[in-house]
Amino acid sequence: MIFNCDRKESLVVCSVSGEIDMYAAPEFHERYRTIATKESDCDIVFDLSKTTYMDSSGIGVLFQIFSDAKLRERGFCICNVTGMVEKLFKLSHMNSILPIENDIVSAIKRARGLA
Repeated sequence: MIFNCDRKESLVVCSVSGEIDMYAAPEFHERYRTIATKESDCDIVFDLSKTTYMDSSGIGVLFQIFSDAKLRERGFCICNVTGMVEKLFKLSHMNSILPIENDIVSAIKRARGLA
């Protein structure tokens, strides 16, 4: 798993490449915690366009991040969910719980409360 984040004003966009499985999920969550601590005043968007695989551990971390963002009163959105990852979101019904957009522009607007 490769985890890259860029801050743009009061927003952090994190791109996740590779697999988010039970082995990578703890690192994924820890990287988020570091960003949330360092950039506590920012909304957050996760771009999953390069995420090739995800299991329930990855879904669990994204739900924890979503819950944390709500508690901190920060915006949160996921975008570019495709392929196997999209199927997992649909099978788990997390696509109806987590805020998901088709593209980065829409995700940024939603995270900022503009959509």
